[in-house]
Amino acid sequence: MAHVATDLAVTLPEDRPGMLAKALNALSTAGINLEGHAEMEGVVHVLTTDLGATRRALESAGFKVVKAQQVVLVALEDRPGSAAGIFRRIADAKVNIRFSYLATRDRLVIGADDLEELRAALSP
Repeated sequence: MAHVATDLAVTLPEDRPGMLAKALNALSTAGINLEGHAEMEGVVHVLTTDLGATRRALESAGFKVVKAQQVVLVALEDRPGSAAGIFRRIADAKVNIRFSYLATRDRLVIGADDLEELRAALSP
């Protein structure tokens, strides 16, 4: 079953060692549990349960939130082909995926052009 959550895209102010650690430490210091994250070329995608506190902690530490967007969380079985089956259903529905990453508790985070079409593609 798919659930909707919010992903924050945050830019790292500098491309140097320690910047990702600084961002994640800002969340830890604020007592925020990280549900999932991915970093690609200076942009960190962060998934937490407390969006407001996450935004404040990152901005206070000097990071810029460039986008807050709804994403779909999908439970994933820990077996070969599980993710491939999910992505095949999405492809068959002709839904364009913008990004995806793994979150805690064996969940896929999927951002798409059309969230409703994505949810429909994942419906039983």
